[in-house]
Amino acid sequence: MARFHPRSDFVQVRAEMRSNELTGKPMPRTSPSDIRNANARREIERRRLERESREQ
Repeated sequence: MARFHPRSDFVQVRAEMRSNELTGKPMPRTSPSDIRNANARREIERRRLERESREQ
């Protein structure tokens, strides 16, 4: 019989979410566009750092 082994990252995130629910903190809401924008900002910053390192 197979045992269920949850991913530790999922367990950690779920524990934090439950803790926030119990303490009454509002949950952050991220939309797909928020995620895309954050990824785009990271990529722009990465490219800027690469360009600066090549110039030096």
